Amino acid sequence: MAVSLALRDNPKISQPTRERIRRLADKLGYHPDPELTRLMRHLRSSRTREGRTSLAIVDLHRNPTDIEGGYMAQIRQGAAARAKQLGLGVTLIKGAEYKGNFKHILNVIRARGIEGAILLPPLAPLSFEPAVDWRGVSVVATTNSILAPRFHSVVPHQFANMMRLIEVMKQHGSRVIISIFDEIFDDRTAHHFTAALNWYGQGDGILMLPTRLSPAEKYKLIDCWTKRFKPDAIFAQSEAAEDWVVARRRALRKVEVIRLGLPKTAGLSYLDERPDQVGSAATELLAGMMYYHETGVPEHPRMTMIDCEFRFGWKTAPVEAG
Repeated sequence: MAVSLALRDNPKISQPTRERIRRLADKLGYHPDPELTRLMRHLRSSRTREGRTSLAIVDLHRNPTDIEGGYMAQIRQGAAARAKQLGLGVTLIKGAEYKGNFKHILNVIRARGIEGAILLPPLAPLSFEPAVDWRGVSVVATTNSILAPRFHSVVPHQFANMMRLIEVMKQHGSRVIISIFDEIFDDRTAHHFTAALNWYGQGDGILMLPTRLSPAEKYKLIDCWTKRFKPDAIFAQSEAAEDWVVARRRALRKVEVIRLGLPKTAGLSYLDERPDQVGSAATELLAGMMYYHETGVPEHPRMTMIDCEFRFGWKTAPVEAG
């Protein structure tokens, strides 16, 4: 049992013992049989309290009052649906129940015999403490907001999606485009949207709404910005911007407004980042990592990027990207 745990890099075995066993295995030319590994993993998981549970979906909210947004809910649902298709069980772990203590969360994951975890997007960019021990657990992130450590990830292809959206709007006759973002949104998306806008020469029209401002102050700032540029298209990523757009829908009837992400207002045009596909692809990636026992923090993180779809609500029918 000690040898088996050591070769799986399980922290229950001391670091010196794990290293000694791995050196002996290398000397003997030992290589794991992936089919046997898969079978043993199945046997181990079938003996857990949850039956066949083998992966966790982890909500990184730290406050019990934080509400799961529609984007995150669709990632979770897409991940769970794909897991069901693959015959994998799922456990949802809410970070707020553990006060954001990820050492505790990983202990719970290991105690339940779960070998893989999908990390949902946090509300703000975060870095885990260096002391958190990820060894023995396969991890996939569904966000650019986890700054450290860097895991394999599945995210929307935000730079390319924005490039396509600008091109589609140009084809629809738009000439003056402005963009309205929440300040924290630019950090959460690793500046991919703003990078595409700058590359396309649309950077001067970007308005960043400071987090500290009240809704009324944000509305006033948006009013000034639109009067300055007189746009025929607006890209909006902000609840305040969406509320402003809805309040002025009649005045904006000649302006194409695109929400970046799922809107809360029916009929509003939006860029669908396909969070359901992000979740599904994250499960597929994690299943492969679990099969080959790729655990811990990867030396060379890989990123899978998902294309979007454009859905024009007020004027035109849905248009697929690409």
